[in-house]
Amino acid sequence: MPQPDNSRRQFLRLSYTVGMGVALPGWLTACGDGNEPIVPDIAETFTEPDRLVARNGVLDVQMHIAYADNVLDGRPVHLRSIEGRLTGPTLDIHAGDTLSVLVHNNLPPNPASVEPNWVFNYPNSTNLHTHGLHADPRIVRPGVYGDYVVDDPREGIAPGGTRQHEFAIGKDHPPGTYWYHPHLHGSSAVQVSSGMAGALIVRGPADQVPEIAAARERLFLFQTPDLNDNGEIPDFASLVKTKIATVYYINGLRRPRLLMRPGEVQRWRFINATVGNFLNLSLDSHGLMQIGHDGNPVQFPRTIAAGLPESLVMAPGNRDDILIKAGAPGTYYLRSLAYDMGADKLPEDIVAEIVVTGEPLTMALPAGPLPMPHMLAPITDEELASHGGLKRELVFRIVKNDNGDPITAAPAAALLPVPAGELSLWTFQTGNTFVANTVYAMGSATGVPSTTPQMPTVYYPFQSSRAIKQTVALDSVEEWTVYSMDRGQHPMHIHVNPVQVIKINGRPVEPFWADTIALPRGGSPEAPVSITLRSRFTDFKGPFVMHCHLLLHEDLGMMQRIEVV
Repeated sequence: MPQPDNSRRQFLRLSYTVGMGVALPGWLTACGDGNEPIVPDIAETFTEPDRLVARNGVLDVQMHIAYADNVLDGRPVHLRSIEGRLTGPTLDIHAGDTLSVLVHNNLPPNPASVEPNWVFNYPNSTNLHTHGLHADPRIVRPGVYGDYVVDDPREGIAPGGTRQHEFAIGKDHPPGTYWYHPHLHGSSAVQVSSGMAGALIVRGPADQVPEIAAARERLFLFQTPDLNDNGEIPDFASLVKTKIATVYYINGLRRPRLLMRPGEVQRWRFINATVGNFLNLSLDSHGLMQIGHDGNPVQFPRTIAAGLPESLVMAPGNRDDILIKAGAPGTYYLRSLAYDMGADKLPEDIVAEIVVTGEPLTMALPAGPLPMPHMLAPITDEELASHGGLKRELVFRIVKNDNGDPITAAPAAALLPVPAGELSLWTFQTGNTFVANTVYAMGSATGVPSTTPQMPTVYYPFQSSRAIKQTVALDSVEEWTVYSMDRGQHPMHIHVNPVQVIKINGRPVEPFWADTIALPRGGSPEAPVSITLRSRFTDFKGPFVMHCHLLLHEDLGMMQRIEVV
C-alpha cells in the first residue's frame, strides 16, 4: 500500500485556517489519556484526517472547497475536495462550545445547463450540513447561517462564493460522533461520493467515564467513491451508470493496518459516509461493545458477538462508537460481512487489518450505565398524550411502471399527479439508466398531525410545486410512523432533532435514539414495512428536511420539507 507523502501532508496541514482552536495531525490526536502506542517491527498504515480542536469554548475554522489531485489505492483521482484531501478534517468540540465555519467555494463555474431536470445543473454549488447536530436550521443573523438546508439548488454557495456558519452547541447536547457534508439537492451524491465529508465530535460527560477516557481513540470514516475510468465523478449522470460501488475505503485508505496490545481497549468511532452502502461490521474473534449510536450515548452498552450474520449494521449516515478489547496476539480482520439491502446484495469485504502484538495491558471495559443528557429522556405514552397524542404517517415509495413505460402511463400515472410543465422535474432520463422513468418520492396525506392520521394516495418528489411540507409546532411532541413500500431498504434521516425509535413493523422494540434509521427490507404497496418514532421539537424554529439517506434517492426527490413554527 503506498505511504502518504509527508511533505505534502505537512503543507496541507498548514493550509487550514484556524481562528480559535488548534490544528493537530491525526496520528497525535488519536491517543487517548491511556498508554502510548508502541512501535513494533510491523508498521501501522492506518492514518486519520487532521483534527481541529476547540480552545476556550470556540472552534473557528475556514474550509476551502476545490478540485484536487490525489492517489486512492495507487490510482490517480481528480475529485472535488475539502482542503485538497480525500476526507475533510475532524472538528473536535465540547457541548456548550461555539463552532464557526467559513466555507470558501473555489470550484469552477457550474456547467451550462445540460439536464432537462434543472436541479442537477449545480454540481459545483455547495452547502454545509452538520449531520445529527441539534442546531439552529435558520439564518441565525444577517450573513450568518446555521444548519441551513432548505435544499433549493439556487440557494447554495455558488462557485467563487463564501458562507459563514455558526453553531451554538447546547450544554446538554448529546456527546458523540457526528459528521458534516454537503447537502445541496441534486448535488449531494456527487459531492459526498467525492470525499467532501468529515467527522464532527462533540464531547461531554460520557467521555469522562474512566474506562472510556483511558481508551485510545480511532476514527473510521468509510467511503465508497464510484469513479469513472478517468478517476473522476463529474456529475450525477456518471454516478447512475453503475448501481452500487462495493470497495470500501477508511479515511481514504484501502485496508489499513492498526496495531493493538493484548488486553488494550480502544474506542473506535465509525462513520458510514458512503452514499448508498450499508455496512455489516464484525471483527474476527472480538465482540464490539456499542457505547454510542448516531451521536447519542447508549445508556446500557451492548456487546455484539463476532461473526453474526447481521452484526453491527450501519446504514448510510449512521455513526457508532465502539469499544474493542484486544485478545491474544495475532492478526485479525475487520470485515463488512455480506448484507442483503433488499434491492441489492453486498459482498463481504475486508476493510481493515488489526495486529495484536507487544506486551499485554490491563484495561477494563465500563461496567455500569453511561450518563445520559436530559434531552434524551424517554418519551413516554403519558408525555405524548399530554401534548395531544398527535401522530403522522409518511411513506417512502419508488413509483414506476414495471414494463418501463413513462410515468404518464398507467398504472403509475394514477399515483403521480404531475402538474403541467413539471414532467422533466420528476425523473432523470439522461443515459436511460436504472433510474429512468422512475419517481423517487415521499407521500403523506397532509402536512399537519392528527390523532387518526391517514395514508397518502398520491406521491410527489421534493422538487414538485405540490410537494407536501410538514408543519410542526415548537415544543410539540409527536409520534410518526414511516412506511416503505419498496423491497429495498431506505435509511430515513431527519435533521435537527433526534428521534426515539419505539416500534419496527408495528412491534415494540427496546427504544433507542437515532437520526438515521434503516426501514426494513421487503416492503410492497400491499404490505408496507415501517418504523415508529417519537420526537420532541425543541429549541429551534425554522425549515429543515427529512429524506432517504441513499443520496441518489434524495437527489432524485425522496425528501420532504419540515417547518417548525
